[in-house]
Amino acid sequence: MKKILAMLLAAAMTATMAVSLTACNGDSDVSSVSSGSASSEDTTSSAPESSEPEAPAGENKVVIGSDTELDANMMAGWTNGATNANIRHLLFGYDAVAWTRDQGYIFNPQVVKEESSVVNEDGTKTYTVTIHDDLVWNDGTPITVKDYIFATMLYVSPEFRSTDGGDTVSNANKYVGYKAYFDGTSDKKFTGIRMIDDYTYSVTIVAEELPYFFDTTYASLWPLPMSVIAPGCDIVDDGTGAQITGEFTNELLAETINTVGTGYRYMPKVTCGPYQLTAYNDGDKQATLTINPNFKGTYDGVKPSIETIVVKKTVPATSMDELLAGSVDMLDATLDGPQIENGLDHVEAGEISYVSYDRAGYGQIQFSCDFGPTQFPEVRQAIAYCLDRDNFVKQFTLGHGSVVNGPYGLSQWEYKDNKAALDERLNPYTYNVDTAKQVLIDGGWTLNADGNDFVEGTDTVRYKKLDDSSLMGLEIEWLATPTDENPVAALLSQMLPSEMEKAGMKLNMTTVEFSVLLENLYRTPGGAYSDPPKYHMFNLATGFVPIPDFKYSFSMDPQYDGDWNNNFLHDQQLADLANTLMATPSGDNEKWSENWVNFMDRWNQLLPNIPLYANIYHVFMSNRVQNYNPNPDWEWGYELVYASMK
Repeated sequence: MKKILAMLLAAAMTATMAVSLTACNGDSDVSSVSSGSASSEDTTSSAPESSEPEAPAGENKVVIGSDTELDANMMAGWTNGATNANIRHLLFGYDAVAWTRDQGYIFNPQVVKEESSVVNEDGTKTYTVTIHDDLVWNDGTPITVKDYIFATMLYVSPEFRSTDGGDTVSNANKYVGYKAYFDGTSDKKFTGIRMIDDYTYSVTIVAEELPYFFDTTYASLWPLPMSVIAPGCDIVDDGTGAQITGEFTNELLAETINTVGTGYRYMPKVTCGPYQLTAYNDGDKQATLTINPNFKGTYDGVKPSIETIVVKKTVPATSMDELLAGSVDMLDATLDGPQIENGLDHVEAGEISYVSYDRAGYGQIQFSCDFGPTQFPEVRQAIAYCLDRDNFVKQFTLGHGSVVNGPYGLSQWEYKDNKAALDERLNPYTYNVDTAKQVLIDGGWTLNADGNDFVEGTDTVRYKKLDDSSLMGLEIEWLATPTDENPVAALLSQMLPSEMEKAGMKLNMTTVEFSVLLENLYRTPGGAYSDPPKYHMFNLATGFVPIPDFKYSFSMDPQYDGDWNNNFLHDQQLADLANTLMATPSGDNEKWSENWVNFMDRWNQLLPNIPLYANIYHVFMSNRVQNYNPNPDWEWGYELVYASMK
């Protein structure tokens, strides 16, 4: 949608660059790049006509059922499941630059009093932002610029990394002085971040990061409560950069952040978003949020009216029954075709209502590209040729989704403007086991376990002689969530193993909780994951963020492995194309479009993921839920603030 891009460019912007992942009604979801799905572009609302029976009035509470289970990480920096990401939108707030319902970025008038920017003689660019002096935390204590500066300095500090957390939320790596601060050689001083006074900060962008298509996103900081996370510490500035003083140590953060159950990572009691976390039960994966009485308002001055939000785990087999029985009020993003059809029948009967919208994301098979058979592009391509994706989409979505051939959605303006070029340049990997065999043969997978020639009908698994003369077999370890909870995993388990076997590959499936899958995907230290990595393939879904993160998602720098580059793919050509794309001068839509197609072409050749479906989300809800109008880039973590209950 060019409207989106125009608004992005017209306003100063910032973005949470992290990807959010889900266990899509069977496929788990994570957060990521830009918009997407099947046929209709506009949100569809289909509440029953006036003949609909009035739902009985109830307490001012909404219960959300999600098939993407919560994990214990309420603070960004560890896993990023979509349900957790939506909760974070409700708990944390007051970013200097706000994402709007109209799909644009603006300086948040509730937060920002004044802002300015200047290009310096050395090619750097400095943004200066003054915040209002009436912002407070949910406990009533004041928020100052120190809290804003502290949040960014925390996330990129060596001390934060000692908690096994990663920076998935800040723009700090674009600021002057980042490397010295990140490496811990600057005496906890960050020269590119300045505290001008208690309510004014500035950030200076290195010349090497400019131009940047979304350069004004660099201006935004957001607050975290320094007094809670780093009690006894302070932010000072002697004129050469912001500095953390006091006993800011690994041991301090281990206590204030990482203490299980009470640390800020798990129970952030002092926050500033529209809601506050009052309870979380890791046993049943249920969270309870209540209104923050001191919330000043969204960028457009709205305060929430629903007193309590409960988020609970549901499973596709019984979720509609729970909605009809009243034990949940809303089902987050139904995408399984039979479930959608079932829900629409109940809508027609007047029992429930719904909204639908193109999903900003897609379902995927995701590969680890740095070890085992899936480090080789021909293996990833062969697996794609073994899957009849057209048939998969028909069975899974029943017409409520489509196939795509890259990390984009069908409603994106780039896709619409370049459909002919994409159709010509991108390989659709049309189902063909013979083609799968040939790409494997061309890639050197021509031997059996004894090192002799592979013989079809006699040998079952192909092998390849590596540079060190060892043999590697085509045995793929697949990590998924349980098939009784995950229709996507169930369908893949029916369609894929036998076809891969025909091509000389063996697929071994292991099922785990979604949080365990994410820890293995990200290779999160200290949890369910342990070195060396074991799993080559995962199935889940990804949600796109408005500003693509390709530059870091496919960076050659191992610093970004895991949190950003969770394919662990290091391809110089792809990294260069990503850098060229993001360095497109702001406002040059034509050049952006050209660079975007070039990036998609190389991505499609390397195939770090196999896109399974781009689909239409259907949100089914009780007739008591009112004024709920999400869109592809504005899901319940934003929209519930505007909704009400009757």
